[in-house]
Amino acid sequence: MIKNMVEALKQVGPSFKFELFGTTIQKIIQGALAKHKKDKYRKGTILTPHLMVWLVLSLTLRRDINYSKTLNWLVSGIRWLHLDLPAKLIKDGAISHARVKLGVAVFRDIFYAFVLSFTVISPDFYGWVTVMFDGTAMTMPDTESNQNKFKKPKSKGGYGAFPQVRVVALLVLSARLIFDFAYAPFNGKKTGERTLMFKILKKIKRIDFLFLFDAGFYSFPLAHYMIENKFNFIMKVSKSVKLQAIKDSWMLDGSYLAVIKKKIEDPSGSKNGRKKRMEVEIVVRVIKFQIPGFQPVRLITTILEPSITAKEIVKHYHKRWDIEIAYDEIKTHQCATLRGQTPTIIRSKRADLVEQELYAILITYNLIRSLIYESASNHGKDPLLISFLDTLQWLIDAVHYMNNPQSDERNMFDYLLKLIAASQIDRPRRLRVNPRVVKVKMSKFKRKRSKDISKYRNFENDIEIIPEELAA
Repeated sequence: MIKNMVEALKQVGPSFKFELFGTTIQKIIQGALAKHKKDKYRKGTILTPHLMVWLVLSLTLRRDINYSKTLNWLVSGIRWLHLDLPAKLIKDGAISHARVKLGVAVFRDIFYAFVLSFTVISPDFYGWVTVMFDGTAMTMPDTESNQNKFKKPKSKGGYGAFPQVRVVALLVLSARLIFDFAYAPFNGKKTGERTLMFKILKKIKRIDFLFLFDAGFYSFPLAHYMIENKFNFIMKVSKSVKLQAIKDSWMLDGSYLAVIKKKIEDPSGSKNGRKKRMEVEIVVRVIKFQIPGFQPVRLITTILEPSITAKEIVKHYHKRWDIEIAYDEIKTHQCATLRGQTPTIIRSKRADLVEQELYAILITYNLIRSLIYESASNHGKDPLLISFLDTLQWLIDAVHYMNNPQSDERNMFDYLLKLIAASQIDRPRRLRVNPRVVKVKMSKFKRKRSKDISKYRNFENDIEIIPEELAA
């Protein structure tokens, strides 16, 4: 009996790995632990560094159960193999204490090392890899530590119920992977989405990226920076942006070239203690289009080749909404408690553990999306049409069997990929348009009535490019 328990603890011990993802990321985990000298462990404890990394990642999958039950789920294959592990593996508070000792830096290194290992980033639009920025906010428990670090959102009526962290991510469209992200307190100076976006952008060296920007990110310094650094982009701009059309630059598809002029800070320095400014201009391609029932929209882009038509660019820009789907997969499904209540997205009660959990959430999300991509590639499917929610459930179901050291891991893994490939979303994005109404009148939209129903709308066929000579 004692011998079985010793064997079980050894298998849970120093080099524990989550068999579903072990071959993908185990070496990265080992390197990060060794780099930060966190790979040592006290004999006799079950919470070894390797197990703790996997437990923190697992906590972002099992939001429906507490810390101790997540640990039991993670080692369930070993438990039922030996029939000798105690019901209660650790003392109360031991997991939180071990998380604090493990720190944030280990998970930061794991995230970026895993991103560098991506082999699934391939061109998806005329030789470019499409990427997109967008921001979101994540709630956390209302504790003093979290309030002091991250703040509560403020409005005319007072403060929100929970502290929030603002997150801006860069998503790779082809596999819906988070390539990079930045975060900050919800309130305060230099915590806005543009500031966080620039933190990410200034680290990017790849010129094969095609960036999709919403109108909220537009600024002349951003457009100028992109062109100066030879980055390609498609960007929505508001009516207030002045675009000076270049004579005789109209293309057959209705788009045209335009100049944007603006004064920016002179990089050469200041004069008499005052910042010097200089006027610069950039040339962009302008596409003005309209979908029946909606206001006209203007896009500016660095894609100047007439062979890539305006309609193709508009259709491709419409895929910018995929980052909203990614946020939905993370916040609604991956971080859901499934208990009929509205939880906080993050459950850590200490500010340092909030940061650790944020990295863990995005590492786990990328692991799942990488698994979906591998499954889709092996079975000739589109990874963006495979259900994230179904995949999540298959992973949860498989843990007990795949973490059993005596299981046929290779055959089980192949079978798991087959199940994932068969789990296509039941309702792909449909050709429809919904009225801008709400059920409860608490906003600028009209009250929803019985006549307000979805209507068939083929977005691609309905795009109408508005040539400059017809524009108001």
